[in-house]
Amino acid sequence: MVLDRRGGIEGLPLQLMIVIMVATMGTAVIMGWMADLDSPHYIKTLGIEENVVVIEGGQIGDITVCVLDEKSEPLEGVSVMITNKQVSPPDGQDFATTDKDGKATLQGWTLGDYPKGSIKLVLSAYLTGYTECTEYVEGLIR
Repeated sequence: MVLDRRGGIEGLPLQLMIVIMVATMGTAVIMGWMADLDSPHYIKTLGIEENVVVIEGGQIGDITVCVLDEKSEPLEGVSVMITNKQVSPPDGQDFATTDKDGKATLQGWTLGDYPKGSIKLVLSAYLTGYTECTEYVEGLIR
C-alpha cells in the first residue's frame, strides 16, 4: 500500500494564506484602536509670580499663578487652591479659576495660629482629564 502525500502539500499554501490574512487584519484593527487613543494631558507648570508671600495678621497676600499644559499653552478653567491644613479660603470660595490666559489670583485666604517666621504654602491645580500639579511658595509671617 502506497500513501499519496501530495494532497497535504497542496492545502498548505491555502492555509498559510488564510493565517497571514487573519493576522494582517487583526494587526490593522489593533493599530486602528491605538490611533484613537489620546495622548495624556497634564498640567506642566503652576507658575507662581511671587517668590515670597507676606502674611500679616493671618491675612495671606494675593498670590497670582499662571497654569500651562503639556504643550506650554495656557489652561482655562483650572481650579487652584492653597492646600495647607492651617489655611482657610475666603467665605464661599474654596478655589480660584484660571481665565483664558491661564491666570488666576488667590485672594482673601487666611492662616490660622502659626508662629512668626515662615511657612511653605502648598498650591495645587486641578482640571478634569489632567494630572494634578503642586507647587510651593514661601510665606513670610509677620
